Amino acid sequence: MERNLATDYGAEAIRVLSGLEGVRVRPAMYIGSTGPEGFHHLLWEVLDNSVDEALAGYCNEIRVILHADGSATVEDNGRGIPVDIHPQEGVSALEVVMTRLHAGGKFEKAAYKVSGGLHGVGVSVVNALSEWLVAEVHREGFVYRQSYSRGVPEGPVQRVGRTSRTGTRVTFKPDPEIFGEQEFDYEVVRHRLRELAFLNPAVRFFLSDERTGAEEKFHFKGGIVEFVRYLNRKREPVHRKIAYVSGEKDLVQVEVALQYHTGYTETVYAYVNNIHTREGGTHVVGFRTALTRAVNRYLSTAEGLPRNMRVKVEGEDVREGLCAVISLRMPDPQFEGQTKMKLGNSEIKPLVESIVFEGVMRFFEENPPEARRIMARVVQAARAREAARKAREIARKKGEALEVITAGKLAECQEKDPEKRELFIVEGDSAGGSAKQARDRRFQAILPLRGKILNVEKARIDRVLSSEEIKQLVASLGAGIGPDFDPEKSRFRRIIIMTDADVDGAHIRTLLLTFFYRQMTEIIERGWLYIAQPPLYRVSEGKKDLYLKDEAALDAYLFQRALKSVTLSLGGDTLSPEETRRVLEDMAGLERALSELLRRGIPPEGVLLMISSGFTRADHFDSEERVAALAEEFRKRGYAVGRIKASSERASAYEFQVTSRKEGYLSYTVGPSIPVRREFREVLRYYRRLEPHLGTPVRVTVGEEVRDYGDLLSGLSEILSRVREAGRKGLYIQRYKGLGEMNPTQLWETTMDPERRVLLKVEVQDAAEADELFTTLMGDKVEPRREFIQTHALEYRELDV
Repeated sequence: MERNLATDYGAEAIRVLSGLEGVRVRPAMYIGSTGPEGFHHLLWEVLDNSVDEALAGYCNEIRVILHADGSATVEDNGRGIPVDIHPQEGVSALEVVMTRLHAGGKFEKAAYKVSGGLHGVGVSVVNALSEWLVAEVHREGFVYRQSYSRGVPEGPVQRVGRTSRTGTRVTFKPDPEIFGEQEFDYEVVRHRLRELAFLNPAVRFFLSDERTGAEEKFHFKGGIVEFVRYLNRKREPVHRKIAYVSGEKDLVQVEVALQYHTGYTETVYAYVNNIHTREGGTHVVGFRTALTRAVNRYLSTAEGLPRNMRVKVEGEDVREGLCAVISLRMPDPQFEGQTKMKLGNSEIKPLVESIVFEGVMRFFEENPPEARRIMARVVQAARAREAARKAREIARKKGEALEVITAGKLAECQEKDPEKRELFIVEGDSAGGSAKQARDRRFQAILPLRGKILNVEKARIDRVLSSEEIKQLVASLGAGIGPDFDPEKSRFRRIIIMTDADVDGAHIRTLLLTFFYRQMTEIIERGWLYIAQPPLYRVSEGKKDLYLKDEAALDAYLFQRALKSVTLSLGGDTLSPEETRRVLEDMAGLERALSELLRRGIPPEGVLLMISSGFTRADHFDSEERVAALAEEFRKRGYAVGRIKASSERASAYEFQVTSRKEGYLSYTVGPSIPVRREFREVLRYYRRLEPHLGTPVRVTVGEEVRDYGDLLSGLSEILSRVREAGRKGLYIQRYKGLGEMNPTQLWETTMDPERRVLLKVEVQDAAEADELFTTLMGDKVEPRREFIQTHALEYRELDV
């Protein structure tokens, strides 16, 4: 008789996962998620091994190559992973490193005094989650290679040739069974390499993308001083010379660079062994304590300071307008969790504090003009804080009790567990009224905001806290604000911004994102902040309503309906309904992608001419002869063509300016910068799908009406327009612009119901880039903002003025 394992819970019900099998069953335990962040984490794990070789002093060149088949390579000129037989395991050390969890050279201090990879799960996890991986080692005059399939060796380590260099080359392809059809994002990889290059000035990083031909080199001899200059380049610095402090104690190396600017936000990037500790830790506490001590010491002892500047300042005064980078290299860092977001070593606080205090005092004494400017900046912040405190005391005496902020407008929910509670931040009282009626009051709370909240990028904290809308928001979340913000006290774990799809809604959303990024960054870092995605269209047929999220979804629906009356013939062969639908959807995708490029100032005809002439990668512009032939093709099509010159984007390439008379005399540069654009890759993707049918005569029959076209591209817009029109028959289609256009039932069904809604999670992939963007768009300096708007003006869709 068979046993039922569901009820007879015995030893045979216990499953033992051997080797790397457990990683494949629970990948999120090891890499955080199987989304874009986890996907790129595979590359970071392999890259960290090469960087650790650099930290150990054995490597000064690291190359990352993104291949056309979706794989990636990381190559270094370090010592090379050992290949001799491991005494305990009986197989090559390379195989042990690649196939055993918690195996590596980071546990023995002799091999790596300092490293970012600590748990020994890095490259073996990458191997387990890759469809295939090839490890190649150059060591002791020979080349060794081993291949793996989903973590399993395809054979022993083999000696495949001789070599005069040393190093390791790992090529892997993330497994589509686990990650789906994702691909490496060039910008994300570029940002990480640039960050590593700032932190490791002795190392040259090279990035090449074989999909587009893009190539870049990152090497910053100035290290973190250049990093601070880069971070502050869109701001107004208070002092020109950047303060740099370095020191070593008990095998811990400390480097700090700092500069003040005229803004009000604090920007501190802290790293331990090249790992960005986003949540800070003991090294950040030590740095802040030392800086406050040093400023107070200088204010009280420096000669020649005016009497009115001899005041005692607090930590928040010293942090206002501060931009700093802290980099530590140390053995045995204790991080809180595998995510390595926060440093926990208690001995690091006093160590960093003493090194930074001495170094900052030395900088003040050696640079009196810079020190005076910093002191004036800090004292000004202290006076503003003191004025705000007195104003609060006066208000308290009058009985207004500003300290007790209550979330008066908040429509609370019944659930008490923060993990299950949701807060919808809604634009305006009218939309707030609809949302209150639409919500599930058991777990959904509504906070309506009247008008636009204060731009916190341009305001001191005292003014921020005097804003009624911000007080309501802070009170609703119940976790403090700025340096005092404690995410654990937040009363909601899901905060959803729900604004209209017009210019005002976009502005309010931007102001809210600025607020959360500057005052409650941890909410974004923990993945608690979302943007509601109300559908763009409501399609009504009789009494039946259907909500469609965007143009692509609307097209797919219309094409499906139109198939009853539409047939498509290519070169005399009539396509099946399924083939017709697929071709129409690819044509619509191509049209949308071409429109995206047009919004960026590059018209469709020029893009298609580049593709048909074979210019689909940046390195296709490296031949001056070929570029001249392309320029001639543009001239034949009636474009005004400028002279061919060396490219400003790529060292070895050429480019030329064209003016399109057909597109209202739009001028743009044809060169290597176009093929690397995401929108161009999208055009190319759809073009490749349609390529088998291009150059073939097309016949389109809609009902009784028959029309012929030269090919799919020449008739693109007209064919799609006719088919869409056929699909629209008998339908009422409403395009939403505001939440107020929906009644409560529609709002619930489309935007608030957890079963059906679509939410966009707010993430910061590159903190430095986000920081710069907020400074550019929301800060005091007009010039960077004007430059940004001029550059990106054509990108805005559906300007609702």
